[in-house]
Amino acid sequence: MKTARVTTAPSGAARMRAARRLVDRVEFGAYVDGMTHAPQRLAAFESLVRAPTDIASYYWGFGDIFPGAIERSFARNGTRKVLLSWDMGPTRFSEWTNGQHDDYLDDLVAASLAYPWTVYVRPWPEMNGDWQEFQPTADGARPYGGTYAEFRAAWRYLVTYFRARGVTNLRWVFNPTVDVYVGTTPVGLIWPGAAYVDVLGIDGFNWGRDSKWGRWKSFEQTFAPMYRRLTALHPTAPVWICEVGSKEPSRSDGAPRDLRQSKARWTKDALTTRSFPRLRVVVWFHARKERDWRVNSSPGALRVLRRALR
Repeated sequence: MKTARVTTAPSGAARMRAARRLVDRVEFGAYVDGMTHAPQRLAAFESLVRAPTDIASYYWGFGDIFPGAIERSFARNGTRKVLLSWDMGPTRFSEWTNGQHDDYLDDLVAASLAYPWTVYVRPWPEMNGDWQEFQPTADGARPYGGTYAEFRAAWRYLVTYFRARGVTNLRWVFNPTVDVYVGTTPVGLIWPGAAYVDVLGIDGFNWGRDSKWGRWKSFEQTFAPMYRRLTALHPTAPVWICEVGSKEPSRSDGAPRDLRQSKARWTKDALTTRSFPRLRVVVWFHARKERDWRVNSSPGALRVLRRALR
């Protein structure tokens, strides 16, 4: 059933923020490949871009205990934010609400109570993506998923469990991917409610043009649709881009039209946009994975980022 979307006019402060360039009004963070095993890699990244990072972002899975020593090492005495992606597979949503993993949660509660600073946690990251085995679906058929209602209940159970036990230093990040094609889960169907979400997170990448991923997209084209959807669900929560990157133009993936584009230009346009007034954080995914997402995949792209951060 289609429901009406309620929108409100932006406040004066929001309009002022939107009038400034993105790089002048957000905190900058990074995930650096291998940083949890070699924390010095984040320091090397800062040397590479010639600027400090405000957020350290990395990945934990089911069974990992946090926050702990790794978080303390990255928190920089509480002056740097820590953002944790928490992959909760291989579990189903119903397992959480029926208390099957309460012992594990108790260990996390104890760790959180002993930790002196705030940690931002994104459970089931990119949960709307059809590549996730924990994707909520209408029939709940994904191996580690469940139905829309089961996801909402599991999210609320999780947040309530920590809060009821006195944990006040975890912030909950609802973090879908930007993708809204057929096969992804509409975020409105799995939204747990504003009372259970502290930050609206988005992951998005410019995959470039090829037969599988579509076309070259600017930063604004990449993030605007999901930004609108999420900010309509929560009237005040800040928006964080939890993962972002762009490919380099190349003929190797059968995409000659991309050669008219430039990652350097893409990066410059991203960091100088005056859109997205509620955006507070941008975290670069500095890794060579499906594409070379690194900030230094070309001298031009790195040069643009250095100038912007300066």
